[in-house]
Amino acid sequence: MSSTRGRNATKEETRAALIEAGLAEFAERGLDTPSLDAICARAGYTRGAFYVHFADRDDFMVAVMERVLGTFLDAVIATGDSAHDLEETVTRFAHVVAAPAGPVATPPVTPLPGGVPLHRLLDACARSTTIRERLVSLLGQAAMRVAETAKTGQAAGVVRRDIDAEQVGMLLVTAALGLMTAVEIGMPIDAAALRSVALRLMADIRYPNSP
Repeated sequence: MSSTRGRNATKEETRAALIEAGLAEFAERGLDTPSLDAICARAGYTRGAFYVHFADRDDFMVAVMERVLGTFLDAVIATGDSAHDLEETVTRFAHVVAAPAGPVATPPVTPLPGGVPLHRLLDACARSTTIRERLVSLLGQAAMRVAETAKTGQAAGVVRRDIDAEQVGMLLVTAALGLMTAVEIGMPIDAAALRSVALRLMADIRYPNSP
């Protein structure tokens, strides 16, 4: 059994190394330029090892996107039993986009981990049904997670009960996409003001301590 665990761990290490190499290549050279050979060489593995883990380039891109967006969403979506989770989620995201973008950079400033700009992922989605469907699934899951935190706040009386929690989740996730795009193109963003407005729109005004 221990040998099986060892083999599984080695496989996971190989997969992770390939994904990390892909992230580095894509951040430096864009999504289209790096070849699979370049990615494998950077990771220190062969194409044979690549195809053990990924069916094709699109399958690999899905894994990279899951790593980038999954890490980002886990970082900004608050979890736990706190009634203020929704406030914490909005605050965390505001902190992410608060970094000054300044002039458009090359590569553009991006709040996503790994240095892969959001617009490149969206461009990949436009060309691949597989990647697009996975992105839609990831964002849908994120919206449901945010909806659960909104429901927690509603039950505690700090989030308005007359708004649909699931729509709150969808609104915040889609707004986040727009804000990340704005950051990448260098659009001035007042993250603190946006946080305040978002929380006031959702706050239950009957309670003086609402966010």
